[in-house]
Amino acid sequence: MRIVHVSDTHLGFSAYSKVDEQTGLNQREMDFYDAFESFVDQVLELRPDAVLHSGDLFDSVRPTNRALVFALEQFIRIADQGIPVVVIAGNHSTPKLRETGSVFKIFDHLDQIYPIYKEEYEKVQLDELTVHALPHCDTERMVAELGKMSPSPTKYNVAMLHTGITSLQVFRMGEFNESIVSSSYLRPDFDYIALGHYHNFCEVTKNAYYSGSTERLSFSEAAEKKGFVIIDLERNKKEFHELRTRSMLDLPPIDARHTDFAQLRKMIASTLEKEDVQGKIVRLSVKEIPYELYKEIDFHWLRSLASKAMHFEQKFDILQETGAVQASGSSIDSLEREWVSFLDGYPMSRGNKDRIKERGLEYMAKGVGESD
Repeated sequence: MRIVHVSDTHLGFSAYSKVDEQTGLNQREMDFYDAFESFVDQVLELRPDAVLHSGDLFDSVRPTNRALVFALEQFIRIADQGIPVVVIAGNHSTPKLRETGSVFKIFDHLDQIYPIYKEEYEKVQLDELTVHALPHCDTERMVAELGKMSPSPTKYNVAMLHTGITSLQVFRMGEFNESIVSSSYLRPDFDYIALGHYHNFCEVTKNAYYSGSTERLSFSEAAEKKGFVIIDLERNKKEFHELRTRSMLDLPPIDARHTDFAQLRKMIASTLEKEDVQGKIVRLSVKEIPYELYKEIDFHWLRSLASKAMHFEQKFDILQETGAVQASGSSIDSLEREWVSFLDGYPMSRGNKDRIKERGLEYMAKGVGESD
């Protein structure tokens, strides 16, 4: 029996100002649709026994009609071939207040589509396979529901979770409403555990894997491959399949200490000219640049060096008397991601940074909850 594990497709995500010429839509939004459609194309070629989507199908609690229709069309393509799809809600798809209701209700009455979104453990029986599905919920509830989860007397048992994991390594995204559980809750008596939330493909335990996201959501993922996992349950074999996605380049940082303007200009030009930036998302970082030197930079000239990129942004760590201050040419991403990204680049002790990060995310969570 073969199953396919995919996660964190974030349909409806958009960023930057670039518009797709054919559709008139945000180019990054189209990239995420293209990646998911490519995934579905490969599923139809592979013809697995089941598809498991372990959360964050959409990028928001209230996706646009365009994102909803697209997801329905793609899931129906799979279901029409007799391939069942089990999809659990992730933290991006779970309302802060239960009264808001879940968008996953649109899948409730579709044949071969099994949406799990009620913040509790549910089983889905698929012939010889039992899928033990647990959607996103807060950490306390997640732990309680995991305590109810145990293999059924079927040939194969697979679990699905959308959560961060702590083990020798910590797998988390730094988002305000994520749940985090210990790897000790990942039972070894399941044939496979399909994890969602962490955006990079990786093995957590011998039977538990994150498939990663199908597209890159930030420069922290620039070097990571994106795709999905094929699991042969009979042979206990896992294989990562890479999707072709838009390239993201986080260029090696330039150290501006002890340089004059001519030297800095030459280093910037050399860094950009030796890279093929055509159609890519590119970031240039300059560390510890004196403020007086920063004021001399011709940003029109700088942007012209990367004019063939789909998106180009610059990050400067400006030296001032009180320390380094970050200046960036990036556009605004989600508020939580911007907050985490800002603090990651701000000079302060790790302990203070973590406390400030968590406090900020808590305030954002309260604000979003009140708006729901």
